[in-house]
Amino acid sequence: MNSFYIKSSRAIVKITADNNEIKKIFKDDFLYAYIPSVEIIFDHHYRKINAIINISKTNKNKIDFRFPVIDFYYKTFNSKDIISLIEYVLERARQEMGIICIHGSGAIVNNKAVICWGPATGMGKTSLAIGFSQNGNEFYSDEKILIDLKKSMVVGRIKYQYLSNDFWKREHGYEKYYQPKNLSKDDNFLIRLFIYGIVSESEYILDVWDSTKFFWHIYEESCRKIRGTSRLFFNSRYSPPSLDTEELAKKRIIWLVKFTKTIPSVYYRGNIESAKMALRTFFDG
Repeated sequence: MNSFYIKSSRAIVKITADNNEIKKIFKDDFLYAYIPSVEIIFDHHYRKINAIINISKTNKNKIDFRFPVIDFYYKTFNSKDIISLIEYVLERARQEMGIICIHGSGAIVNNKAVICWGPATGMGKTSLAIGFSQNGNEFYSDEKILIDLKKSMVVGRIKYQYLSNDFWKREHGYEKYYQPKNLSKDDNFLIRLFIYGIVSESEYILDVWDSTKFFWHIYEESCRKIRGTSRLFFNSRYSPPSLDTEELAKKRIIWLVKFTKTIPSVYYRGNIESAKMALRTFFDG
């Protein structure tokens, strides 16, 4: 029996497998491009775990969800299915701690995190974050960022940017993946601003959201990943059940209400240079 641990922020999942095929995930770039702040731990005496995933090869594709124990059965090995399952279980474990995963890009401006977020691809989140990263500031992450709602901090990121689009190849010449500069050992920064931004050459629009509007948008984002609406397994033929619970949902609402009353959020549409000017007051604060 093979066993090891996958860590993301403070959440840890133990993986057990009945054969050596599981080791293929270590060589899959998707592991490092999909799970924020991923760490692999081989210490078999490690006991601080939040969930267990048992993986077995059988004649039928099946997943039994009995959190904190999940049994995954497969006919043909697919590392991306297993990696996606691990991240799904980690999201549940992280949310128990008050940590949610946001689909967005980020920059560290004046030593605080500025998060460009939104559900759709092509809005310009990455472009905005790169624009804010100039003049001594730093690019933080693309695609996924972990938010500690109770501390109002970013606490994890995708450290290897997977080149699923042509931007990094065209603009920076990277062939496979890009690793932004390591900013700190633990990647923790206080949050300064959330930007629901769309890059456009039209005249810019800046709308400062009140806490109620911010709450509803980020509440929807926080529910999507833990309820499995964006996950499919076994060649997109299997949709998993929700890992959310009534108790956890109530806690998440309390955390989000406090968070959205503390952190400013804006809607912005316009070009990158105008964004820097329009949002200067937030960056300097």
